Amino acid sequence: MTSRPQGEPLVRLTGVNKWFGDLHVLQDIDLTIDRGEVVVVIGPSGSGKSTLCRTINRLEGIEQGEITIDGQRLPEEGKQLARLRSDVGMVFQSFNLFAHKTILENVSLGPIKVRKHSKADAEKRARELLDRVGVGAQADKYPAQLSGGQQQRVAIARALAMRSPRSCSSTSRPRRWTPR
Repeated sequence: MTSRPQGEPLVRLTGVNKWFGDLHVLQDIDLTIDRGEVVVVIGPSGSGKSTLCRTINRLEGIEQGEITIDGQRLPEEGKQLARLRSDVGMVFQSFNLFAHKTILENVSLGPIKVRKHSKADAEKRARELLDRVGVGAQADKYPAQLSGGQQQRVAIARALAMRSPRSCSSTSRPRRWTPR
């Protein structure tokens, strides 16, 4: 038995239920994720893994239960929800990289536009993150010049580039990447 760190968990789902019509996708989900903890959700296709991740960012609503981040209940809509989404990074199965921008530009764009960081600071951080996920040498290339696995690592760097996101979810496992 492990002991829980002091303070509120980073993410807590309590009694979460989600239906798509008659299909009960998430059934009474109870999940606690502490700050710094890494959680892997494994299951067959169609078992609700992506839906679970999407509920944490309120990209999918829930019919029953409660989700909190840092002890605060997820906002339903408005500025508070926009603020939450800027703090909770997501990496989707489709990486949605901008084809007309370099890898460096894809990673630094969010911090420049959303966080109002200087271009120099955003690019410095982007290069550090690209190095960390193993694609630093690809910074000046365009997405079409990278493999699918490399594009996914760029998407992970992009999510992390938003400066200490409170939570980062991925809807698929990156191939050949080991976090440090």
